[in-house]
Amino acid sequence: MKEIKYNRVGEYEFSVLKGEKGLPNLSRFGRMYFRILKEKHPGHYFALRTKGKLNEKLIRIDKGLNQKYEVLVEQYKVSRNIDEELKRQDQIKSVREMNNIRSCAEEILFSKID
Repeated sequence: MKEIKYNRVGEYEFSVLKGEKGLPNLSRFGRMYFRILKEKHPGHYFALRTKGKLNEKLIRIDKGLNQKYEVLVEQYKVSRNIDEELKRQDQIKSVREMNNIRSCAEEILFSKID
C-alpha cells in the first residue's frame, strides 16, 4: 500500500498532490502574498493548489504589485521634487528621501496585501 504524505498548513494537514510544481521565483511582494495566502486563507490556498492555478496566480499578483510599486515610487518622486538636480546638490538628502519614498510605497502595498 502506498504511503500518503501530508503538508501542514496552519492547523490543517493537506495531502501532497502528484505532479506538484515548485514555486516560481518571486519578488518580496509575491513572497509576502504567498505567505499571507498560506497563513490566513488556507482554504483558498489549497483550492488554488488543487486546481493547479497557484503558480500563475502568484506570478500575476507579483507582477501587478511590482508595477504598482514602481508607479507609487515615481508619483512620490514627482510630488516631492526628487530629481537629478537634487542628487547633484545634496546627495544625502536625495538618498534619505528615496529611502523614505520606498518605505512608504512598500507599506502601502503590504497593507493592501493583508
